[in-house]
Amino acid sequence: MPRNRIKTSRHGQPAGMTFTEVLVAAALLAFAMVPILRAMTGNHLFATQIERKSTCLLLAQNQIEQLRARAIEDDFESPWSVSSADMGQGYFCTVTVDLDASLRTVTAEAGFDRDGDRHLDSDEVLITLRTKIAKLK
Repeated sequence: MPRNRIKTSRHGQPAGMTFTEVLVAAALLAFAMVPILRAMTGNHLFATQIERKSTCLLLAQNQIEQLRARAIEDDFESPWSVSSADMGQGYFCTVTVDLDASLRTVTAEAGFDRDGDRHLDSDEVLITLRTKIAKLK
């Protein structure tokens, strides 16, 4: 019956890794992971920012299209301006319109309410769209 023997190196010492070698390898691995984790965090923040800007763009475009539809329906005289309208999930939209009788300049600003005050501050605006809407006769 063969005996289980401990493998030894050429010098007669047991083969394997010492505790110090394991610690050094773990430290090198941890040191190498820091830039990878930093890059992954940066990528996540960038993706979140792009997602928020895309959502804001869709919300601002939707507000402008609603105003265009109102102009077609001959609702040109009613007030169109909206201040910090809640669009859900932390998104807000502000619409400002000049009072020209035949050609209105519409500015739609959409953003994400980071501070939670339910109001769109100037540093929270992510998208600004500006267009003109004419009165149909």
